[in-house]
Amino acid sequence: MTDLTLADMPDPLTRANRQVVLRSRPDGMLKNDDVEVVDGPMPELGDGQILIRMVYLQMDAAVRSWLDEGEGYLPAVEIGAAVRGGGMGRIIESRHPDYTPGMWCGGGLPGWQDWVVADGDDPFVNAFPPEHDAVFQIAVIASAAATAYFGLTDLGEIKEGDSVLVSAAGGSTGSVAVQAARNLGATVVGIAGSDDKCRWVESIGAEVCLNRRTEDLAARLKEIRPKGFDIYFDNVGGDILDLALRRLAIGARVVIIGAISMYNDKGRPPGPSNYLNLINKQAKMVGFQGMAYVQRYPEAWERMWDWRREEKMDFKVDRKFGLENCVDQLNALFTGANTGKAMVQICDDPGPGPY
Repeated sequence: MTDLTLADMPDPLTRANRQVVLRSRPDGMLKNDDVEVVDGPMPELGDGQILIRMVYLQMDAAVRSWLDEGEGYLPAVEIGAAVRGGGMGRIIESRHPDYTPGMWCGGGLPGWQDWVVADGDDPFVNAFPPEHDAVFQIAVIASAAATAYFGLTDLGEIKEGDSVLVSAAGGSTGSVAVQAARNLGATVVGIAGSDDKCRWVESIGAEVCLNRRTEDLAARLKEIRPKGFDIYFDNVGGDILDLALRRLAIGARVVIIGAISMYNDKGRPPGPSNYLNLINKQAKMVGFQGMAYVQRYPEAWERMWDWRREEKMDFKVDRKFGLENCVDQLNALFTGANTGKAMVQICDDPGPGPY
């Protein structure tokens, strides 16, 4: 990992567009040899469009799945194209009546690059006032809010008094899910990958957090909830999903939002061996994709901002500086090196203008 600081970053208003482009399909975790940092073309601005100087890039586990060939909810990143990913930046120029220079803008999966042109009418492109808290937007709102909130409410059918189990509870989406479940009246048990992460997860509302590396999860989950969990919010898949399927309460809901333990594996992932317990417990298991809720994003966002103002929503960021650190920060999601939201800052904030 390159040890850079803000002082090492380029002038944010220099019209040069560095990009991290895909050179080969990764085998396992993404490697630096799979990508290349190049000087790409500056995007040209058309009618109805906005020019964004990216400042923050968010690291999401889904990025790894987009680098493989095959069908998914988004097409695979093409060889030679900038790696797809979300982020936040400042609008520098605008040819759209609803956007003005100086506003923060995110969404639309702009990719790992310095400059982006976006269509102002794209429902995935969202602009915010110049004084907006862009780091909270990245850490909580941008990807975690809708996934955690609608995963618990619409699919998990959460109600006061429910017992909720959250895997990868020390990560971005997991930590938001822990707090959202607590704020909605449930009790929460978390699973994370280190004692430090577990202490933080307990500090934000989990009754207890179990270290998956050092504890006997099967025994501890049975001890903590002998009657099982009403909701399992699954970020990881694999063995932990199988364990959770053994610890379901009658009428439980299993919400699958990710399978981070398997994204780097080759071949078809194994099915859970304990799925028949869904029959025994009259439970249901459902997959969830946050982009399906784009029309309702504001509902989740408003709830998160309300909880933030009420000091009921905390967050952490694991921030590195420079495009050169994108690969390592993405891989941190799979090694467990990050706590909270992994992100990369690629330039100093140019401020609200004028430019």
